[in-house]
Amino acid sequence: MMVSDIVLAAAIAAALKLVLWIYESARQPTNGQLHAITNAHFSTPFSRLWLLWIRATGEEFTKCLEAHRTLGPIIRIGPNEISINHVDGVRTVYGGNWDKSSMYDKFTYFGFSPLFAIRQGKSHAERKRLFTHVFSKSTIVNSAKLNDLLQSILTARLLPRLRQASDNGDDVEVFSLTREYSMDVVTGYLYGKENGTNWLENHDNAAHHLTAFQQYAERLAFFAITDLHSLVTSFKRLGIDLVPPSVDMAYETISSFLWDITTRTIDSFKNGETEVKGDTGILKDVWQKLGNVTAEEKTRLIASDMGDQLHAGHVATGTMLTYLMWELSRNIDIQTRLRRELASLNDPYSSELLDAVLLETYRMYPAGYGPFPRVASENSTVHGFAIPKGTIASASPFMLGRNAAMFPNPDFWLPGRWVGVDSDKKRQMQRWVWMFMSGPRICIGEHLAVIAMKRFVIEIYSRYETTIIGDPDMTQLETFFSVPAGASLPLKFRRGPLKTNR
Repeated sequence: MMVSDIVLAAAIAAALKLVLWIYESARQPTNGQLHAITNAHFSTPFSRLWLLWIRATGEEFTKCLEAHRTLGPIIRIGPNEISINHVDGVRTVYGGNWDKSSMYDKFTYFGFSPLFAIRQGKSHAERKRLFTHVFSKSTIVNSAKLNDLLQSILTARLLPRLRQASDNGDDVEVFSLTREYSMDVVTGYLYGKENGTNWLENHDNAAHHLTAFQQYAERLAFFAITDLHSLVTSFKRLGIDLVPPSVDMAYETISSFLWDITTRTIDSFKNGETEVKGDTGILKDVWQKLGNVTAEEKTRLIASDMGDQLHAGHVATGTMLTYLMWELSRNIDIQTRLRRELASLNDPYSSELLDAVLLETYRMYPAGYGPFPRVASENSTVHGFAIPKGTIASASPFMLGRNAAMFPNPDFWLPGRWVGVDSDKKRQMQRWVWMFMSGPRICIGEHLAVIAMKRFVIEIYSRYETTIIGDPDMTQLETFFSVPAGASLPLKFRRGPLKTNR
C-alpha cells in the first residue's frame, strides 16, 4: 500500500470517527421528566452540541447567565443536564448526597484520584478525614508554625523583592508573584519549610513550573480532555493527537515535581531529619493515619492528593490576589482607605474594609468558574422541579455572584456593599459568594487560603501604593481555572508614608 493510501485511509477513518461522535452527541436520549424546565436553547432537550459549542468557544458561563436572567434559576442545558443559579438549589445538590460526574475521572495522579476528584460521597468523606484536622479553622488560626512560616516567607522573601523593585523603579509582574507566594505558602505548610518551595527567590525554577501548571489547565486542552475524551482517545489510536504535546509534557513536569517533593519529604521524616529541624509539615500526620497500606501506595496516594492541594492552592489563591491588586490599583481611593485603616488598627486582621475587599473579589473574580457537575443519586426536587435520578446538575460561583437582586450593579467591583451592613444581611450575601463552594465537599484549603491572602494584603498595602503599568488584558477566562487572559499584571510599587501599629 502506498504512503498516500495510508494517509487517505487514516483521514477517512478520522472523518468517520468525527461524524459518529457528532451523531452520538446529537442523539442522546431525551429525559422526558425534565420537560418542565425551560430550555436554554431549542436543541437542549435532544443534544449537548449547544453546550459543547459555548464551552469550546469560552462563553459557557456568560451565555448560561444570560439564559438564567431571562428564563429563571433552573435551566436545561442538555438532554440530561441542568444549570442552577440559586442558593436554595445549590444547597440541595451540593449539600446533599449527589455524586460527582464522570468528568472527575480525568483528574488522577500516580493511579489515585485526589480528594477533590473522588466521585462518591462516602469515599470522599473517608479520605477527607486524613486532612480535616490540619485544615480546620482552629488549627490554621492558632498554628504558631504557620504564623512563623508566613512571617519568614513575607519578611525574608517577598518584602525584600518588592523593596528592591521599588528602590530601582522596576515593574513587578504580579500574576507570577502571587502564584509564587501562594506555592511557597502551601508547600511550606504541607511539606514543611525545609522541604517546601522557594519560588519567590528562585525565579527560573518557578517560571518553568508555573508554565507547566498553566499549560496543563489551558482552556481548550481541558475541554478536550474532559468533554471530548472518547473522541480524543479514538483519534489517538489513529495517530492523531487532538491535545497538543505541550499538555502531556506539562503533566509530566507536574508529576515529576509532585513526586520529587513528596518522596523527599517522606524520606526526611522517615530518616528523622525533620525531627532535628523541627519542620514536619502535615505529611507525617497523614502518613501515620493511612495505617495498613503499603509504603508505595501511601506515597502515591499522598502525592496524588498533594497534586490537588498544590494546583488549587497556588493558582486559585494567586488568581484572586492578582485581581484584588488590579482592582485596588485602579481604585486608588479604596486603596488609600485600606492603607489608612490597616495603619489605625492594632489588629489589622479585624479590618472591615479588608474583609470587604476580599469578599468582593471572591464574588467578582472567583478563581474557578466551573463546571462542577453533580449527578442525582435518586429522584429529587430542586427549586420546585422534579429531578429524576441520573440527572447532571451544575452551578457556578461566577453566575451566583452576579445576582442583581442581592448585589446591585453586579458587574462592578464595589467593596463598599459589604461595609456597614447588618449581620443578617451580610450572612445572606455571603451565601451567594460561592468561591470555596459549600456542603460536605467545601474547599478543604479555604482557611489556609484566606489567612495567606489576608497576610499578603496587610503586609503589602500597609507599606506600598501600587499602580498599573500599561493596559494588561485582565479578561477572566471562562474555564475551570479562571485566570487572566493576558496572564500578566505589571504593577509599580511605591513606598508609602503610613506605618502599621503592629
